[in-house]
Amino acid sequence: MDLKPHSPAWYDRLATLQEGYYYPWRSRLGMWNGEDQYRLLVRQHLHPDADVLDAACGHGEFALELAPDCRSVLGYDRTEAYIDLARRAARERGLSNATFLCHDSSPDANGGRVRLPAPDASFDLLICSKGPFHWIEDARRVARAGAVLIMLVPDFTPSTPWREWLPERLRLGEGPDPHWARPAIEERLEIGGLTLHSWWSYDVPEVFPDPEQMYIWLTWARTPDEVPSFAEVQPALERVFATYGGEGGVTVRRRRYVWKAVVPAKRISC
Repeated sequence: MDLKPHSPAWYDRLATLQEGYYYPWRSRLGMWNGEDQYRLLVRQHLHPDADVLDAACGHGEFALELAPDCRSVLGYDRTEAYIDLARRAARERGLSNATFLCHDSSPDANGGRVRLPAPDASFDLLICSKGPFHWIEDARRVARAGAVLIMLVPDFTPSTPWREWLPERLRLGEGPDPHWARPAIEERLEIGGLTLHSWWSYDVPEVFPDPEQMYIWLTWARTPDEVPSFAEVQPALERVFATYGGEGGVTVRRRRYVWKAVVPAKRISC
C-alpha cells in the first residue's frame, strides 16, 4: 500500500529500504540549486564557539561535517535507524562534540505541543534540511539571543509534458498550491514568536542520463509491489528520452526554497 510521502510511516519504511537518507539515483543538477546554497549559508553562520541544533538530521551527514568547525552539534531524528548510523559514524570519526538523539518533536508525541530535545537557550544556530516544519514553533525557546535559523525546503516537482505517458502510479506533478511553502513557514514562525528574515527560491534543471536512473527516481522509497517493474515502464521511458532528451539526458525541474530567521538580540519580558 502506498504511504503518504514524508509521513512518519514513510520514513520508517524508507529506513528499511536503504541505509540512511539519500537520493539513490544518478543525475546532473544545475548550479544554484538550493542544496549547495543551504550548506554555504549554514557555513557562513558557523564559528568555533557555536552550539548547533540539526532538526530532523537523518543519518547525521551534515551534522558530522559541521562538528569539527563548531563547539558542539546536536542532531535529532525520530527514525532510530538513522540515529544509530549517525552515532556509529561519530564514533568512527572520533567526534566527541557530536551528539545524536532519537526524538520525535511533533505535537503528537509531546502531549499536543512541539518539544525540541534541549534546555532553554542552548543553541546559536538551528538548521533543518528537508524536514518537517513543526520544530520551528519551539525554536526560540532553545535558541540564544541573536541565534539564526536556516532551513532547506523541497517543493513539489513541476508537471512534465510527458506525464501522461507513464503509468498512473509514476505520474509526478504539481502540488495543490504552488505557493504553499512560504505562508506555512511564516505561520510557524509567528507561533514561535519569530519573523522571516530572508527567503530564496530556486528552480534549476536536473538531468537524468538514461531511463533506468529516471525509473529509480520515480519509484524511490516505494516497494516493488507498489509500482510497475522497470521492464513494464521501459518502453514509455524510452519514448520520453527519444522525444524530450537533450544534451546529457532528459530534464526535470528541481525546485527548492531556503529561508533564514534571526532570534532578537534581546528577549522581551512578558
